Amino acid sequence: MSDDEREPREDQPPAPREAEAWVVPPETTDAPPTVSAHSVPATPLGEGVRCPRCAADNRPGIAFCRNCGQRLATAGAPVTVERPTDADGTLACPRCATHNRAGAAFCQSCGANLRAAPSTEAPAPAAAPGRAILGPVVLLLGAVGILTGWLLPFAYGGGSLWDRSFGDPGGYGIGFWSGYSTVGGDFLDKVYFGLAGPAPLLVILLIGLVAAGLWRAAPGAAQRIALVVALAWGAGLAVLFGVVELFGGPGGGLIEILRALSPAGVIFLLSGLIVAIGSLTRLARA
Repeated sequence: MSDDEREPREDQPPAPREAEAWVVPPETTDAPPTVSAHSVPATPLGEGVRCPRCAADNRPGIAFCRNCGQRLATAGAPVTVERPTDADGTLACPRCATHNRAGAAFCQSCGANLRAAPSTEAPAPAAAPGRAILGPVVLLLGAVGILTGWLLPFAYGGGSLWDRSFGDPGGYGIGFWSGYSTVGGDFLDKVYFGLAGPAPLLVILLIGLVAAGLWRAAPGAAQRIALVVALAWGAGLAVLFGVVELFGGPGGGLIEILRALSPAGVIFLLSGLIVAIGSLTRLARA
C-alpha cells in the first residue's frame, strides 16, 4: 500500500477539501450601541440654532434652548450668551447668575429652569390720574338748566324766583328762607320752594364740581361729599315737582294739569334728573 492510500491517524485532523473555504467569524463585542437621544445637528455660527426637541429658534452659540432646556452646543464648542437690552427686562439665573431675556423658560447658559426665578424687571409706573369728561359735562348741563329754571316763572308766588329775590324792590335777596311765609300750601310746598329758591348756590356747587372733575378724574373725599349733596338736591327737585306740581295741582284732566305746570318747575324736573345722573357718574369714578 502506498503512502497516499494510508488512512490518517486519529490524532491528526483531516485535511480540508479543495471546495471548502475557511470562513473567519466576525469579532463580537459585549458593549451595546450608543445612540443619542437628541442629536444636535452641526449648525454654522452665522445661522440660528433650531432646537431638536421643541423646534424653537435660538441664537447661534447658545448652549441650551431657552424654551425647553435642551443642550444645543457640544462640549468644547464656543458658547456665547445673549445680552438683553434694558428695555426688554432681565431674568437672572439662580444657578449661574446669567441675565436672560424676560420670559425665557430656561437659562441660555446653563439650562437651569427659570420659571420660578424672580424677575428683575422694573414695575411699570403708575398711570397719572387723568381728567373726567362725561361727568363734568353732564353736571354743567344740569347747572345751566337749574339757572334757567330760576329765571323762569315759578309755580308759587308771583313771577320767577329771580323776581322774588332780586328783581322786585322788596325781594328777599339772598335770604331765600324769608320767603317761606309768602309761600302758600303745606309742608311739601315749602320744602319744594326751599330747594328751588337757593338754586344759585346749587349752580355754584356744580361749577366747582365741573372744574374739579376736569382737573382730576377720581374724586377725592371733599368732592364725594359735594357730589352726594348735589345728588340729593337734584333728586329732591325732581321728586317734589311730581308731588307738588303734578299730583298736587288743580287736578282734572290731563290738559288742565299741563296748563297748571310752571315752566320753571318743568326745567327743575329735567335739570334735577341731569344733575343726579352726572353726580352718579362722578361717584362711580371714586
